[in-house]
Amino acid sequence: METSPRIAGSARGRRDVLKLFGAGAGLLAAGGLLSACSGGSTTTTSADGTLKLNAQLGWLKLAQFGGYFAAQEKGYYAAEKIEAAFTAGGPNILSWQQIASGKAFTGDDDNTNVLVAAAKGQPLVIYGAIFQTSPFAILSKADDPISGIQDFAGRTIAVTEASRQQFESLVKKAGVKGVTFIPAGTDPTQLTTGQASGYSGYATSQAVALKRQGVDVHVLYLEDLGVHSYGNVLVTTRDNLDKNHDDLVRYLRATIKGYEYMNANPEEIGRLVATKWNTSGLDADNEAATAEFQKDLIASPKGVLRVDPAKMRNIIDELAAAGTISSKPNVADVVTTSVLDAAYGGRTSLLT
Repeated sequence: METSPRIAGSARGRRDVLKLFGAGAGLLAAGGLLSACSGGSTTTTSADGTLKLNAQLGWLKLAQFGGYFAAQEKGYYAAEKIEAAFTAGGPNILSWQQIASGKAFTGDDDNTNVLVAAAKGQPLVIYGAIFQTSPFAILSKADDPISGIQDFAGRTIAVTEASRQQFESLVKKAGVKGVTFIPAGTDPTQLTTGQASGYSGYATSQAVALKRQGVDVHVLYLEDLGVHSYGNVLVTTRDNLDKNHDDLVRYLRATIKGYEYMNANPEEIGRLVATKWNTSGLDADNEAATAEFQKDLIASPKGVLRVDPAKMRNIIDELAAAGTISSKPNVADVVTTSVLDAAYGGRTSLLT
């Protein structure tokens, strides 16, 4: 399979974007077989008042989830009297299903996964987001950068087969000519060997790996191409939101502190993830580099983990236009800022 721990993460990145570009409808077709349910109570409270909950990660225990582990290590959950267990995801696990079925109280997943499921009637609510924009991007060499859609002209671009149609639509709409699309391989050697001058990949995986190899990389994110996106939205059920709002606020308040701490101390937390929380033999230097790289994707002027209903409306409109969802869910039904607002209490940082 992949040749390095970070490439394992990149496989997830590519899979997420396949869904974003329309493959999600097919991949999630089976999700419609899961009957809509409230999820019930997915927490327990011990005699001393400690809330115990399970959170489902959208992928393996990597630096992108370092904020959770920082909150564990620094006692932020303990201060809120919360005992959180984080279950790693994998290639055959959709977090939203674990949440909707009541196996997890909360978790994170690709925004397209969640919105497709919500459009099919699943009672899911997005209440935050780890990455303010998806880390998926077109990577190019810094000395021959692809800085916008017009720079696709005359280029050979390696893209995933499932995303090819969307990229072709983007260049057609922009009137760009002479673009050759080829299938993207599982690692970015197509870029380094000159087979392609652009490569579709996860900036927090392939771009970091290339930079560590001494390759200066230019990153063009989906948002730069006019495709609205979040990465790893935080999800719970409508029932949990209604019945356990205060518990979610406590949990999110501690998680916010964890992500703030990681952004301020990326090397410490990246290495912690590799050496303590992941048992797969991750490269600590790589995770530290990833934590450093992803800071700007996590940061927000209004505070980490923010989600904007207006931006989510744009995402929903784009998914509907692409045919990924056949009906548009009401934004107010699938996104809330009430948990974030209560956790922040009018502030933009909880550690400063």
